[in-house]
Amino acid sequence: MAPETARPEREIRSEFLRGQMRQWMDEVVAAGKTRDLFELEMWLRSFERFFRIKNQPLSEKETRQLALRNWSEELRLVDNVMLRTIQLCSAILTEDHVNLTRFDKYLEGYLKKDDAVDPYIEKLIRQSTPEAGLTLLRDSLEDVHVLLADLTRLSRVQYGTFTSVGKMLYREIRRGHLLALLIDKKFKPIHDKIHNTAIAAVVHGIEDPLVRKQAAKVFLEFFRMLHYLEFADPARSSDETVRNSILVFSLITSEMRLLLAYVERRAIKATEPGTPLNELYDSFVYCLPFELKKVVNTELLDISAARQPDIVRARVENSHGILKDCFQQSVVQMAQALDSKVQGLDIFPDFTAKLEQSVMLRDNLAKLIGAVRVFQSARDEASAQGMKTQISAFYDHSMKDLMYRDWSGFELFFIEILKCSSLPALTQIGHRFETFLVTLYREVQKRAILQSAPPSDAVMTLDLA
Repeated sequence: MAPETARPEREIRSEFLRGQMRQWMDEVVAAGKTRDLFELEMWLRSFERFFRIKNQPLSEKETRQLALRNWSEELRLVDNVMLRTIQLCSAILTEDHVNLTRFDKYLEGYLKKDDAVDPYIEKLIRQSTPEAGLTLLRDSLEDVHVLLADLTRLSRVQYGTFTSVGKMLYREIRRGHLLALLIDKKFKPIHDKIHNTAIAAVVHGIEDPLVRKQAAKVFLEFFRMLHYLEFADPARSSDETVRNSILVFSLITSEMRLLLAYVERRAIKATEPGTPLNELYDSFVYCLPFELKKVVNTELLDISAARQPDIVRARVENSHGILKDCFQQSVVQMAQALDSKVQGLDIFPDFTAKLEQSVMLRDNLAKLIGAVRVFQSARDEASAQGMKTQISAFYDHSMKDLMYRDWSGFELFFIEILKCSSLPALTQIGHRFETFLVTLYREVQKRAILQSAPPSDAVMTLDLA
């Protein structure tokens, strides 16, 4: 009988670590600390992504002049989140373990020799348990916090210092194999199982195993980003902590780019061209970057340097709303591409508010088109003023609900029309503006959430087919 082939040591170690991780997670669930573990994992991921410039909400000018920028506010944000991370480490560790580590630390510190490495830290490094890794991480972050507390008192922090802190944090977080495994293994049953019956039925109904696997991953990615957004909800944050959500948005920015790359390189290619799912994946790749740009390049631009708390809160609130709406719409559209009978309310209880928002946008577009057509027919001062009043109202209240890519086009017409005092010239602009608005209206009407919404009186009086 041939001897059994020896398994590689790396494979044995990897299997051992995965077993430890599963056992530890079972204990975390039993202790009712699942949410704390998810939040800890999220902040650790956000530390890695926040220090990558492409995930920072910077203008093009500031991106070109990184060396001239003061990075003290960014490090202050990192320090704030670090304090929360230290709290989470202590919360997840059992009270007995916390007391034991305190005693060990005291005892080892009392007995250690002046010329030796701290034996308490040395022992933690040697141990390969989740508790030891978490304790070591907490102690490391406490040391980094002391360093950042001094750094942020400086009048200026250079870019090189900012990136060095990022590298140091990366090394400290990944020093323990189990914490590195926690971060690298994204989807975990305790966090990421699809509990919604409508989505589960849709996924199980996909016949092709590869398409089913990829669709499940895309759904899980959207649900995980929605979970991240819960920690960036300004309604749950004080004025002191609302800025911390900037790190969450950096993480979501990075995750969304990775998801779109996956959809473009793999998911689209596995679906049949012309099928609803194939076309929807294609629209994700084209449309979702505009929504991301709306947040990163408009709402959050240079927000770390903003001083007024109400302005920061408003911009975080807008960013949170835009992304939540985008992710929920994407989930619903994907479910309906696989099963047209699925409704938004089957998936998200708050989808009614999104429906009302979309209906209002559609109806206000219809009213604006009506005002433009009245002017095109009458061509007098009264109808011109009525059109300008209607476009100003839309600009103030409804433009924010359009896709980001349409903002600049609408703003150009808005400025051109308000400045124009000649009726003949305004008539020419009005004709182009009407064409633009009708195209815009048809794009809004294509939204999945509006398919079951009956047209209002404003829509019924217009021929917009």
